[in-house]
Amino acid sequence: MRNYPATLAEAVEWFIERGEGRDEAFTMVTSTFLDAFYTAPDRAVQQAMIDDEPALTGDERRDAYVGAMGEHLARRWGLAIPGWAAGADRQVAEPWFVGAMGVGLSGLLLVESPIAFRRRRIFTEAEPLRRARMPVAEPAPRPGEDRKPA
Repeated sequence: MRNYPATLAEAVEWFIERGEGRDEAFTMVTSTFLDAFYTAPDRAVQQAMIDDEPALTGDERRDAYVGAMGEHLARRWGLAIPGWAAGADRQVAEPWFVGAMGVGLSGLLLVESPIAFRRRRIFTEAEPLRRARMPVAEPAPRPGEDRKPA
């Protein structure tokens, strides 16, 4: 048995089944998923890891954050954005400034938040899904995108 979720949908399922609604459990399963995503052998595997729609947790912020994760990972790593990520149930009603400093850093977070988070009214740092295993190399161009040397 694997000790990590192989897909974003599985990470959410693990949280629902075992997390008892705790924030630290949500952080743990999504972080473990991100480690697996960042060490996946190729983009096809990464795409498969975000394609299936995760169940809703019943918590507006978590559900919106999962939508932002799916979209951001796709945008950041040149994958197709999963259709489920655009669902109305993947939004927050009121702006959410993530983190302990949240509102205190609102100006900075408004500017830095990636589009996948910002369009859901989630305001966070520039690389909200940063992990130690996150590749440091620039991601491959998206299909049809032509990158020219600087």
